[in-house]
Amino acid sequence: MTKKDKGLAKTMPMRALEERSVPYEALQQAHSQHTSAGVAEELGVPVAQVVKAMIVQRSTRGPGQGEFVVAVIPGDRKLSLKKIAAALGDKGARLAAERDVLRVTGYQVGSVSVLGFRRDDIAGYVDRRLLTLPQVIISAGRPDVGLALAPAGMATAMGAQVGDLCEDE
Repeated sequence: MTKKDKGLAKTMPMRALEERSVPYEALQQAHSQHTSAGVAEELGVPVAQVVKAMIVQRSTRGPGQGEFVVAVIPGDRKLSLKKIAAALGDKGARLAAERDVLRVTGYQVGSVSVLGFRRDDIAGYVDRRLLTLPQVIISAGRPDVGLALAPAGMATAMGAQVGDLCEDE
């Protein structure tokens, strides 16, 4: 955390990163933003660097598997439900309903982080394209703060599997 972050109240994602010794910089935004494009414009970064964290619900669960997973993709791409379903081995996987997103993560749709969830059984999946970027911006769990960090640090902190999760262009 940097000096300019000292006035911010700690959020669950900040605590989770600190517990895992992953460095980050908190970026206060002047306005609440609920889209990757809005955050990118306000912070002056490419949209691809502002990640989308999307909660996916499994249709079936195996031993040790949670009902929900988080799929993390670049902000300028679309999640391929077919590819995440294949990664999960679950053809019936679908985006979680908005009420379930809040219930299992503790975050409103539009400010879902990649970690620091209400439940600890949410597995992480990261699109491989994110690992080629110099930095990523994740949600701090509130719509007026982003957290800038190294993509590899994000994936490690999440304990995520990496793969191709986006629709083909």
